[in-house]
Amino acid sequence: MNKELKTSQLNLNMNFFADEAKNIELPNDTEYNFLYERNKDHMNEIALDFDKMSITYEELHTRIDEYAKALYKRGIRENDIIAISVANTPEAVYIAYALNKLGAIVCPINPLDNSYKILQDLQVVRPKMFIGIQDSYSTFKKASQGMEIDMIVFPAVQSMDSKILKILYGIKQLLNGNVLLSLDGNLKRILNKGKDCKDVVFPKYQKGRMSDIMFTGGSSGTHKGVMLDGNGLNCVVRSLDYVTNLKPGDIFMGNLPQFMAFGKLSLHYALCKNTKVSLTLKALPHFFKEEVFRIKPAGVFAGPIQWEAFVNDVFRQINPQIGNIDFLVNQNMNYKEYLIYLRKIVQEADPKILKDLNMNFLKMGVSGGEQLKMFTELVCNMLFEELGSRDELWNGLGMTEMWAPIAVKMGRKNSFGTLGPMIPFTNQMIVNPTTYEELGINEVGLLCVNGPGMMLGYYENQEETDKVFIEKYGKKWLVTGDIAKMLPNGELQYIDRLKRCFVCGIENIYPQRIENLLSEIPEIREAIVTKISDNELQFIPKYHISLRNADCDIEQLKLKIESLVNKTLGSNHIAKMYEFYETPLPRTANGKLDPKPLQQKDNELKKQLTKK
Repeated sequence: MNKELKTSQLNLNMNFFADEAKNIELPNDTEYNFLYERNKDHMNEIALDFDKMSITYEELHTRIDEYAKALYKRGIRENDIIAISVANTPEAVYIAYALNKLGAIVCPINPLDNSYKILQDLQVVRPKMFIGIQDSYSTFKKASQGMEIDMIVFPAVQSMDSKILKILYGIKQLLNGNVLLSLDGNLKRILNKGKDCKDVVFPKYQKGRMSDIMFTGGSSGTHKGVMLDGNGLNCVVRSLDYVTNLKPGDIFMGNLPQFMAFGKLSLHYALCKNTKVSLTLKALPHFFKEEVFRIKPAGVFAGPIQWEAFVNDVFRQINPQIGNIDFLVNQNMNYKEYLIYLRKIVQEADPKILKDLNMNFLKMGVSGGEQLKMFTELVCNMLFEELGSRDELWNGLGMTEMWAPIAVKMGRKNSFGTLGPMIPFTNQMIVNPTTYEELGINEVGLLCVNGPGMMLGYYENQEETDKVFIEKYGKKWLVTGDIAKMLPNGELQYIDRLKRCFVCGIENIYPQRIENLLSEIPEIREAIVTKISDNELQFIPKYHISLRNADCDIEQLKLKIESLVNKTLGSNHIAKMYEFYETPLPRTANGKLDPKPLQQKDNELKKQLTKK
């Protein structure tokens, strides 16, 4: 196919989906009403499973209605901004849909955030009310000093059966100062007083009306509230009807936090799909494997950090002596040899252990939220195959500004190393990062997207909103900040973040490409590429390399690096400067390699040299 054919006009992604998807009518309603329409023929089936409690879809809608009436009586009205800080409990589900039914704007806050981070959220949105678990009450109270915010709290264990657990939880919250003394703020009491409210008003859906505000730092790092229309979420769920393979009655693991767009999308999708959602409070990575084998879900969405913890915990069960898997490729082995070595460990394991680890229940394990390492994907696929899962690991590209997913690699259906095609009803355009001229197939450029899930803008921040939208062909496009290319078959290949790209001579340099290449060299533990300003070439690449062995022959390693980079990417990608480390390179709080400290250090050094 001619690479000059424009990526926005081909709709190649639709070749991966049923013809029916091309002509369907998209939803046009609130999140709650769409959920009800999808559930009305499945009311006797289980919707939520939590501890020893099972809640049918009929009971779910009854509870949502009761919560909506009680919250209306408490004073919540259409367009009120309500901050919620919840865990994966039935109450969290009732509250979110009740607020949507009332036409309120839901603004989730991370219950693990400190008061400084919560204050940043509050300064953006100034909510009318806070509804949250006791665990976050004292932190929220500290953050909201001087603001008139009504507060409602409830224990995270409210729906649990164990009295002892509830007592221990209560003691812990008392010691931590997470006790709201006023009974007026007790959710259970509010519900009992107001669930039969007769004068409640449920507003009709208005197209383009904000229903949710999700927080993001985005590519600029500026703290922003993303304004989202709940019907956009409905449309993404409708698109997933043609992407995913779950059926009504399948078990879905409800583990992702609801303060993330990926978490809210996963829950709304699972409930609209009429699955049985098994909620878990054990959402941290070190619980992930334990919960997967306890729940035995047909579908589970998680981040790469959860899947890496899963792999490590499976291998520890097979062989308690084994150390953590090297997802950056093992010392003295290339990744293919390492994968063969790990597969052999599984194949030679005790049959009784393998029986306990059988994964024939899993139809769809999905990774999202951040970039998936090549070897993480490979070793997960190997484990899935050996342990009897029905497919390989799925992977996707998403962003809060689009209600999470925009492209999904559908297991074996798509090529390894790609992000798969754009989901139905979402379109892509690859453009020149400087001129915004549209590029063609196989040309590397800036990814722009549009579709029904696209955000309305950033809350009370027109300046940042204007930065991320462009107009082309009479349509509004969202600039993702990702560098990518579209393959001839319609799959998307991720290259790097735009913010890290730079020009050396006349060539665009994408650091992630170089870092991925360097990870194939056994002597290198990990690498980060930064840019150094240069009078003649604009910028030159600098390689920060963490070594596996301190006694490595540096000069020989440089020759190996330069030969590989020159042969693969070209001479402009070769480092003009190196810095070697015996320790790991800096990482962000969620475990990603973090180039910012090294880039800042290089910038300061350059300033000092310039002054001299």
